[in-house]
Amino acid sequence: MAIAGAAGAAQPDFTLSPGQQATIEKAAIAREAALAEARRLPAPTPAPSPTERKPAACRMTSIPDVALCREKVRLQGKWVERDVRYVRGAGGVGWLDFQGTYEIVAGRYRLASDARGEALRLCWERDALTCDTVLGPRIDQYGGDERYVVIARRELPDETPRFYFVEAAKDGPGTVHGPLTAGGFAREKLQLALPEFDGIIVSR
Repeated sequence: MAIAGAAGAAQPDFTLSPGQQATIEKAAIAREAALAEARRLPAPTPAPSPTERKPAACRMTSIPDVALCREKVRLQGKWVERDVRYVRGAGGVGWLDFQGTYEIVAGRYRLASDARGEALRLCWERDALTCDTVLGPRIDQYGGDERYVVIARRELPDETPRFYFVEAAKDGPGTVHGPLTAGGFAREKLQLALPEFDGIIVSR
């Protein structure tokens, strides 16, 4: 289940009842157990489940069919608030836990997938609901620090490897430099002390 940063307090687009939240969690646990069984692995130990829940206010994000919901749940005797991403299920099955990618690269830069967990892109998080695309998809490697974000991707039609770096900015997506060949990127890396690639995408 994808836990996120703080969601906005504006009028929600919809609300998930405590029962709906519990149903989504049970479906996620069942799916993980089925995957483990198919791989002949021990069933994963689920995280502690809330003993009580309040209705969750949800707002749609800039990723189509993905919503960010503010949940208030009682966990291990304490009430906590958490922001969780959910995806709209196909065929009118309701909402499911978001199994895609939404993770920090550096600063406000995020690596984000679409609702199906595909089409990874680098984006700049404007707020909890909006992440502006900077580069992507077909990203293979990534890394970053407070000054630069580095990206390797394979360009169509022949999947030639190309390299990019983004000059970070505090108030916007920054400036993209590239595409560069491996040699050109190596020269820029030496001159600018670009960060290392510390993330590798196994499946795009």
